[in-house]
Amino acid sequence: MDTRLTSETTPKPARLFHSKAWLWIEWVGLYLLTPPLVAALSQPQLADALLDRIGLGAFSFDTGLPSGVFIFPVLLITFLTMLLYLRLDRSFDNARLWKIADLKAALPRILITFAITGPIVLFMSWYLAHHTPYLPESGFLRLPREIPILMLTITLLYPWVSAYPQEITHRAFFFHRYAPILGSGRTILILNIICFVWLHAPMWNPIALLMTLPAGIIFALTYLRTKSALAAGFEHAIYGIWAFASGLGYFVFTGSAGSI
Repeated sequence: MDTRLTSETTPKPARLFHSKAWLWIEWVGLYLLTPPLVAALSQPQLADALLDRIGLGAFSFDTGLPSGVFIFPVLLITFLTMLLYLRLDRSFDNARLWKIADLKAALPRILITFAITGPIVLFMSWYLAHHTPYLPESGFLRLPREIPILMLTITLLYPWVSAYPQEITHRAFFFHRYAPILGSGRTILILNIICFVWLHAPMWNPIALLMTLPAGIIFALTYLRTKSALAAGFEHAIYGIWAFASGLGYFVFTGSAGSI
């Protein structure tokens, strides 16, 4: 007897979970509302000041908890949940998560692109440090010059605790889960880039958003070309490490919140 579920026999909760209405609600909640909520909870003094300006000073986002409770735990829980979903979804090719052959195939293009854009990142850091008030002059190349142990720690941990998880949540899961409502063309690509930029709202500075716009374009295109989260994660990692080494990592570190 054929025991496979058809659209008529699929349980109602499952149909709801995959309905277009639910997908829209889920997408808005996860990718549009969660980043500003995390931003408000992690930096309540800035969020409360904003509430005061719009006449809602009676409300407060201050929970009394440290800011770190809201950023990395949220990213970790979201990453693990989305990874589990992809692993269990039979319609998703799990080779996209970590197939090393896809990374090897994409490696020459990734390195050539980085060879062109890497010096631009370095110049941006130098210019911001020496010609604007946004980055302290000592911030240019600060970590490798003054705190090499921290730079080494970032180099070892950043790919696995930040870069790769973001490519699961904002590339593999995003393009697979929301294709039914966003399609597979320009619309989903543009919205993916916007959502990646908006992910950095908890940094509370516009330079973090400006920095992650070209990065989001590069990583999204790599994922679409390779269909590999590992390839996009590797590319994300080398740019992130380079940003921290050059000094631009200051703008995507929560300690810079509200400094611009």
